[in-house]
Amino acid sequence: MSATTTTRARLRRMRRTPAAKVPAQQTKATKAAALRKATWAALRGQTPPAALAGEVRGAAAEAVPNRRLRWAAYNGSAAAAGHGLLTFATGDPWAGAALLGDAMASLVNVSVFAVTVGAAYVGWKVGAYASRILPGIASFLARPAGLIGAASWGQGTGELIQTALAELAPWPVLLAPLLIAGGAGYGLLILERRFTRSRRGRPVRWLARIPLATLTISSLLYAPGALL
Repeated sequence: MSATTTTRARLRRMRRTPAAKVPAQQTKATKAAALRKATWAALRGQTPPAALAGEVRGAAAEAVPNRRLRWAAYNGSAAAAGHGLLTFATGDPWAGAALLGDAMASLVNVSVFAVTVGAAYVGWKVGAYASRILPGIASFLARPAGLIGAASWGQGTGELIQTALAELAPWPVLLAPLLIAGGAGYGLLILERRFTRSRRGRPVRWLARIPLATLTISSLLYAPGALL
């Protein structure tokens, strides 16, 4: 038998033998068993939070390698969950957009509230600076006094804001939805970062993202009606 014939026979035997499929099947079965074991351990509370968060991140990265798609799925699922809860609680799928519409109908009151909150924050900061200078009990009362005084001033700006809105029309009405949604979103983002600063777990961060994502989807639902 020639060397060529021997080589051809060997190649035919290699093609007939499904050796390449065995490792792949074993790997798939091993991964499935490991996934079942990890899931059962997590349900029984045997997996530490840090390890569970790492496994969730690893599973997400393996399922969706593209980072942009993972970001979209992360925020989209949070928005869907928040919107679903809001719809279930109110019975109206347009409840978030209606709330933003109500804020637009009470633009003066909303503006007074925003000015009051901003003034109270500034008054607290000024009081904190004054507490370093003033002696005795005045140092202790500087912050509350600054906050209360500035908030009281903000509560009395209703007529001033109404006059300004009338003078600047129609721009306040056009820009108000963006300002309201943007200001509320910025406040929710700050609260989310402070809440998740000491909690690095992905599930906790996802839960904290729901309010901001819900506000975003409600604003997007309100925008088409506002433009008509």
